[in-house]
Amino acid sequence: MSDIPIVDRVPGALQASSDPEALRLAYLSLLKMGLTDLLGVRTQTIHWNENGNLFLRHLKDEEMRFRVNGIDWPAHGMTMVGLERLDDLQGCVEEVVRNGVEGDLIEAGTWRGGASILMRATLNSLGVTDRTVWLADSFSGFPMPDREAYPEDSGIDFSDRDFIAVPIEEVKGNLDKYGCGEGVEFVPGFFEDTMAGMAAGTWAIVRLDGDSYESTMLTLSKLYPGLSRGGYLIVDDYGALPECRRAVTEYREAHDITAPMETIDWTGVKWRKETDSEPEKGQAPVPSRREKTDRRVVRQGGHRIPTMRERLLQDEIDQLKTKLEQAEANAK
Repeated sequence: MSDIPIVDRVPGALQASSDPEALRLAYLSLLKMGLTDLLGVRTQTIHWNENGNLFLRHLKDEEMRFRVNGIDWPAHGMTMVGLERLDDLQGCVEEVVRNGVEGDLIEAGTWRGGASILMRATLNSLGVTDRTVWLADSFSGFPMPDREAYPEDSGIDFSDRDFIAVPIEEVKGNLDKYGCGEGVEFVPGFFEDTMAGMAAGTWAIVRLDGDSYESTMLTLSKLYPGLSRGGYLIVDDYGALPECRRAVTEYREAHDITAPMETIDWTGVKWRKETDSEPEKGQAPVPSRREKTDRRVVRQGGHRIPTMRERLLQDEIDQLKTKLEQAEANAK
């Protein structure tokens, strides 16, 4: 996916008018700007320095394309998806409604709930009240990886990223804030514990954003059989993470899924389910590879990411401490 060009566009909302459809699209475009934290005077991103330390800094004007393409980690936005993938997600929701594709919508891996907010808002803007948007997430961050059971994930570990752990109460508050608190259901817990209970569902859209091989394979195996013909399977991390891409490739090959895969942007892909039996609903082709264990991470709570200035000052202090220690050692 590295050969996919990065879209260079100036972010902005559509102009509203008295035309109902134009007004609907203007509302959704403004909503997406808000979800990606592009409405304020400045927008902050979470950055890493060469030592792997996190800090906050403002995006420069020429860096706004990172937010448009969903490349950076927004400090205050509701989603990391970016405008390009949000635009495509909106189009998918509109299309399944237009074509009468049966089923609800589910997102597996929600973070602060931004993509689910857009799905619910799009349904609301179309007057659709008989479909539910489901939000499946641990709401406590990533579990500790089990590299023995899933060696495919030996190269990644997101369990130490406290800022990814967003409590369910906060996510519910975010949906309420955007007027999208009704017509949604929450599925809290790690996927290995919750996905079996979702296997009986009927879906028009399944959006996967679990990052790892394990999470992607578990959610695919339990949710894809319930995806209706004409419905969309959307994978957020296909291009960015080889672990996710491997799970998708292996699952499609194992079940002879030949539906064309469409590229959304530099990392997102999707395909439309072409038949009702690929595989049959209720199948569980990928059982867990481990005995039941508790992989929760004890988090400190209230984890604060310093600003860029604070990080620079801390680095200066650390350097001064090192020089002082060296001087004291030389004086002995």
